[in-house]
Amino acid sequence: MTSLVQPANHGDVCTVGSLYLRNPTMEYSQAFDLAVLGWDLAAGPALAVASSPVHAVEWLKRWPGALHLAGSGDFDAADFVSQARGWAWGPLEAVTLEPTGCRYNDIAWAEPETRTAATLAAALRRLARPGARLSVIASSRLRRHLPAWQTAPLPARQPLEPGVLGQVLRATGWQPHHSTAFHGPRSILWTRLAQLAERLGRPDWGDRCLFAMRASYKEPGWLWPLAPVALTLARAA
Repeated sequence: MTSLVQPANHGDVCTVGSLYLRNPTMEYSQAFDLAVLGWDLAAGPALAVASSPVHAVEWLKRWPGALHLAGSGDFDAADFVSQARGWAWGPLEAVTLEPTGCRYNDIAWAEPETRTAATLAAALRRLARPGARLSVIASSRLRRHLPAWQTAPLPARQPLEPGVLGQVLRATGWQPHHSTAFHGPRSILWTRLAQLAERLGRPDWGDRCLFAMRASYKEPGWLWPLAPVALTLARAA
Protein backbone atom coordinates (compact mmCIF):
# COMPACT_ATOMS: atom_id res chain seq x y z
CA MET A 1 0.00 0.00 0.00
CA THR A 2 1.43 3.39 -0.94
CA SER A 3 1.79 6.17 1.57
CA LEU A 4 -0.71 8.93 2.17
CA VAL A 5 1.57 11.39 3.89
CA GLN A 6 5.06 11.75 5.32
CA PRO A 7 4.68 13.27 8.80
CA ALA A 8 6.90 16.25 9.48
CA ASN A 9 9.94 15.44 11.60
CA HIS A 10 9.03 11.77 11.80
CA GLY A 11 10.41 8.76 10.02
CA ASP A 12 7.12 6.87 9.85
CA VAL A 13 4.85 7.11 6.85
CA CYS A 14 1.09 7.29 7.51
CA THR A 15 -0.88 4.69 5.59
CA VAL A 16 -4.59 3.98 5.77
CA GLY A 17 -3.78 1.00 7.99
CA SER A 18 -1.73 3.02 10.47
CA LEU A 19 -4.38 5.75 10.61
CA TYR A 20 -7.13 3.15 11.07
CA LEU A 21 -5.36 1.77 14.12
CA ARG A 22 -5.04 5.17 15.76
CA ASN A 23 -7.46 5.69 18.61
CA PRO A 24 -8.94 9.20 18.60
CA THR A 25 -9.35 10.99 21.91
CA MET A 26 -12.74 10.81 23.60
CA GLU A 27 -13.88 14.17 22.17
CA TYR A 28 -13.56 13.05 18.59
CA SER A 29 -14.63 9.47 19.32
CA GLN A 30 -17.95 10.60 20.79
CA ALA A 31 -18.49 13.21 18.11
CA PHE A 32 -18.01 10.69 15.28
CA ASP A 33 -20.15 8.09 17.05
CA LEU A 34 -23.06 10.50 17.48
CA ALA A 35 -22.65 11.91 13.97
CA VAL A 36 -23.75 8.63 12.37
CA LEU A 37 -26.31 7.68 15.01
CA GLY A 38 -29.69 7.23 13.39
CA TRP A 39 -28.45 6.98 9.82
CA ASP A 40 -30.60 4.74 7.63
CA LEU A 41 -28.89 1.84 5.88
CA ALA A 42 -31.91 1.38 3.64
CA ALA A 43 -31.70 4.97 2.34
CA GLY A 44 -28.79 4.25 -0.01
CA PRO A 45 -25.21 5.50 0.14
CA ALA A 46 -24.24 8.00 2.81
CA LEU A 47 -22.03 10.94 1.92
CA ALA A 48 -19.05 11.89 4.09
CA VAL A 49 -16.74 14.87 3.63
CA ALA A 50 -13.33 15.19 5.27
CA SER A 51 -10.39 17.57 5.11
CA SER A 52 -7.81 14.92 6.00
CA PRO A 53 -7.26 11.15 5.88
CA VAL A 54 -7.25 11.25 9.69
CA HIS A 55 -10.99 11.88 9.75
CA ALA A 56 -11.83 10.07 6.53
CA VAL A 57 -10.72 6.89 8.31
CA GLU A 58 -13.11 7.61 11.18
CA TRP A 59 -16.05 7.57 8.76
CA LEU A 60 -14.85 4.19 7.41
CA LYS A 61 -14.82 2.75 10.92
CA ARG A 62 -18.38 3.69 11.71
CA TRP A 63 -20.52 3.16 8.61
CA PRO A 64 -21.29 -0.42 7.53
CA GLY A 65 -23.15 0.55 4.36
CA ALA A 66 -22.19 2.09 1.04
CA LEU A 67 -20.17 5.25 1.55
CA HIS A 68 -19.40 8.08 -0.85
CA LEU A 69 -16.39 10.12 0.24
CA ALA A 70 -15.54 13.66 -0.85
CA GLY A 71 -12.50 15.73 0.06
CA SER A 72 -12.25 19.36 1.09
CA GLY A 73 -9.24 21.61 1.39
CA ASP A 74 -6.13 19.79 0.18
CA PHE A 75 -7.45 16.28 0.86
CA ASP A 76 -7.57 14.05 -2.24
CA ALA A 77 -10.47 11.67 -1.66
CA ALA A 78 -9.83 9.70 -4.87
CA ASP A 79 -6.27 8.85 -3.84
CA PHE A 80 -7.44 7.91 -0.36
CA VAL A 81 -10.23 5.64 -1.64
CA SER A 82 -7.85 3.84 -3.97
CA GLN A 83 -5.89 2.77 -0.87
CA ALA A 84 -8.75 2.37 1.58
CA ARG A 85 -11.26 0.01 -0.06
CA GLY A 86 -9.86 -2.95 1.84
CA TRP A 87 -10.56 -1.15 5.13
CA ALA A 88 -14.17 -0.16 4.45
CA TRP A 89 -17.16 -2.22 5.66
CA GLY A 90 -19.16 -1.74 2.50
CA PRO A 91 -18.76 -0.26 -0.99
CA LEU A 92 -16.57 2.85 -0.98
CA GLU A 93 -16.50 5.45 -3.73
CA ALA A 94 -14.78 8.80 -4.14
CA VAL A 95 -17.10 11.53 -5.40
CA THR A 96 -17.01 15.21 -6.19
CA LEU A 97 -19.73 17.52 -4.93
CA GLU A 98 -20.97 18.32 -8.42
CA PRO A 99 -24.65 17.48 -9.10
CA THR A 100 -24.79 14.04 -10.72
CA GLY A 101 -28.35 12.95 -10.00
CA CYS A 102 -27.41 11.10 -6.80
CA ARG A 103 -29.01 12.66 -3.73
CA TYR A 104 -28.37 11.72 -0.12
CA ASN A 105 -30.42 11.19 2.99
CA ASP A 106 -27.44 11.10 5.41
CA ILE A 107 -24.47 13.45 5.12
CA ALA A 108 -21.51 13.99 7.44
CA TRP A 109 -18.76 16.59 7.35
CA ALA A 110 -15.61 16.68 9.46
CA GLU A 111 -13.64 19.90 10.03
CA PRO A 112 -14.97 22.37 7.46
CA GLU A 113 -12.23 24.64 6.12
CA THR A 114 -12.72 28.39 6.53
CA ARG A 115 -11.99 29.25 2.91
CA THR A 116 -14.33 26.65 1.37
CA ALA A 117 -17.03 26.10 4.03
CA ALA A 118 -19.76 28.24 2.43
CA THR A 119 -19.21 26.75 -1.03
CA LEU A 120 -19.25 23.18 0.27
CA ALA A 121 -22.29 23.75 2.51
CA ALA A 122 -24.23 25.02 -0.53
CA ALA A 123 -23.05 22.06 -2.62
CA LEU A 124 -24.12 19.61 0.09
CA ARG A 125 -27.54 21.24 0.25
CA ARG A 126 -27.99 20.72 -3.50
CA LEU A 127 -27.12 17.04 -3.06
CA ALA A 128 -29.48 16.54 -0.11
CA ARG A 129 -32.90 14.95 -0.31
CA PRO A 130 -35.78 16.84 1.33
CA GLY A 131 -35.35 16.53 5.08
CA ALA A 132 -31.84 15.06 4.76
CA ARG A 133 -29.70 14.92 7.88
CA LEU A 134 -26.33 16.67 8.11
CA SER A 135 -23.82 16.06 10.92
CA VAL A 136 -20.87 18.44 11.17
CA ILE A 137 -17.86 18.06 13.45
CA ALA A 138 -15.89 21.27 14.04
CA SER A 139 -13.23 22.32 16.54
CA SER A 140 -12.55 25.48 18.55
CA ARG A 141 -9.21 27.14 19.24
CA LEU A 142 -8.75 24.71 22.13
CA ARG A 143 -8.10 22.05 19.47
CA ARG A 144 -4.37 22.74 19.82
CA HIS A 145 -4.41 20.80 23.12
CA LEU A 146 -5.64 17.59 21.43
CA PRO A 147 -3.20 14.92 20.18
CA ALA A 148 -4.83 14.95 16.72
CA TRP A 149 -3.59 18.52 16.24
CA GLN A 150 -0.07 17.81 17.45
CA THR A 151 1.01 15.32 14.79
CA ALA A 152 0.79 15.02 11.00
CA PRO A 153 -1.40 14.74 9.07
CA LEU A 154 -3.51 17.47 10.67
CA PRO A 155 -7.32 17.11 10.54
CA ALA A 156 -7.59 20.42 8.63
CA ARG A 157 -5.43 23.37 7.60
CA GLN A 158 -7.79 26.29 8.26
CA PRO A 159 -10.63 24.83 10.34
CA LEU A 160 -13.89 26.71 10.74
CA GLU A 161 -14.96 27.30 14.33
CA PRO A 162 -18.35 25.94 15.52
CA GLY A 163 -19.74 29.42 16.23
CA VAL A 164 -19.32 30.48 12.60
CA LEU A 165 -20.53 27.13 11.32
CA GLY A 166 -24.14 27.79 12.29
CA GLN A 167 -24.16 31.03 10.29
CA VAL A 168 -22.76 29.26 7.23
CA LEU A 169 -25.32 26.46 7.42
CA ARG A 170 -28.30 28.78 7.79
CA ALA A 171 -27.10 30.94 4.90
CA THR A 172 -26.93 27.91 2.59
CA GLY A 173 -30.33 26.34 3.23
CA TRP A 174 -29.66 24.16 6.26
CA GLN A 175 -31.56 24.30 9.55
CA PRO A 176 -29.27 23.56 12.53
CA HIS A 177 -31.39 22.02 15.28
CA HIS A 178 -28.95 20.62 17.85
CA SER A 179 -25.37 21.18 18.92
CA THR A 180 -23.20 19.40 21.48
CA ALA A 181 -19.83 20.49 22.84
CA PHE A 182 -17.45 17.82 24.16
CA HIS A 183 -15.10 17.99 27.16
CA GLY A 184 -16.14 21.41 28.37
CA PRO A 185 -15.35 23.15 31.67
CA ARG A 186 -17.10 20.69 33.98
CA SER A 187 -15.43 17.58 32.60
CA ILE A 188 -12.06 19.35 32.43
CA LEU A 189 -12.39 20.24 36.14
CA TRP A 190 -13.29 16.66 37.08
CA THR A 191 -10.31 15.38 35.07
CA ARG A 192 -7.94 17.67 36.97
CA LEU A 193 -9.45 16.57 40.29
CA ALA A 194 -8.99 12.90 39.31
CA GLN A 195 -5.33 13.58 38.54
CA LEU A 196 -4.93 15.31 41.91
CA ALA A 197 -6.53 12.38 43.70
CA GLU A 198 -4.07 9.99 42.06
CA ARG A 199 -1.15 12.14 43.20
CA LEU A 200 -2.56 12.13 46.74
CA GLY A 201 -2.70 8.34 46.72
CA ARG A 202 -6.51 8.17 46.69
CA PRO A 203 -7.48 6.14 43.60
CA ASP A 204 -11.02 5.76 45.04
CA TRP A 205 -11.51 9.53 44.87
CA GLY A 206 -9.96 9.48 41.42
CA ASP A 207 -12.45 6.88 40.17
CA ARG A 208 -15.39 8.96 41.42
CA CYS A 209 -14.02 12.04 39.70
CA LEU A 210 -13.60 10.10 36.44
CA PHE A 211 -17.19 8.88 36.60
CA ALA A 212 -18.32 12.47 37.17
CA MET A 213 -16.16 13.56 34.22
CA ARG A 214 -17.85 11.05 31.92
CA ALA A 215 -21.30 12.05 33.12
CA SER A 216 -20.60 15.70 32.29
CA TYR A 217 -18.65 15.12 29.09
CA LYS A 218 -21.38 16.43 26.77
CA GLU A 219 -22.17 20.12 27.19
CA PRO A 220 -24.73 22.45 25.58
CA GLY A 221 -23.61 23.56 22.14
CA TRP A 222 -23.28 27.22 23.16
CA LEU A 223 -20.33 26.24 25.36
CA TRP A 224 -18.21 25.45 22.29
CA PRO A 225 -15.66 28.25 23.06
CA LEU A 226 -14.79 26.34 26.26
CA ALA A 227 -14.65 22.90 24.61
CA PRO A 228 -12.26 21.66 21.91
CA VAL A 229 -14.77 19.82 19.69
CA ALA A 230 -18.45 20.30 18.86
CA LEU A 231 -21.05 18.40 16.81
CA THR A 232 -23.82 20.27 15.00
CA LEU A 233 -26.85 18.49 13.57
CA ALA A 234 -28.92 20.09 10.80
CA ARG A 235 -31.65 19.23 8.31
CA ALA A 236 -32.21 20.32 4.76
CA ALA A 237 -34.64 23.23 4.86
